[in-house]
Amino acid sequence: MKRVHIISLFLLIFIMFGCTSEAKIVNPQNDKSDTEQSNKNITYFGEGEEWFSTYTISRVRTSVFESLYIQYITDRTASVEEQGTHGIGEIEYSLKIGDSSSLESSFPQPLKGVRNFHTATEINAELVNGDFPETIKLTIMWDEKKEMIELVKQD
Repeated sequence: MKRVHIISLFLLIFIMFGCTSEAKIVNPQNDKSDTEQSNKNITYFGEGEEWFSTYTISRVRTSVFESLYIQYITDRTASVEEQGTHGIGEIEYSLKIGDSSSLESSFPQPLKGVRNFHTATEINAELVNGDFPETIKLTIMWDEKKEMIELVKQD
């Protein structure tokens, strides 16, 4: 009887440890090509005479988030009164991304905080083409003025 228990114990140990293979947890994010990995987060930056801007594209799970930040550049050495937002008012913008995509304001947008504007969108990742140009064009219009800025893809 003692012999049967020893054999049973030996078989149990063999089954539990001898027949197992290393388990591998598959993460779909890790199985993507280098191009797909590099397109997970893309940032563009550009500076003009009176404005600077960043545009980011972030792939998160099944979504792509786009974020546009526009900042008025002012003389920080001037007095608070001289730095005031008089003359700026609301802005309109048009961001051209290649030949087939754009992001535009539908109506004039007010500036917030330290004279900036921010907007973001979410898109189903399956609808987004992974080809992103090296440069994109942003046009900002305010108080009957216009500035065009080239935003350059950052490494």
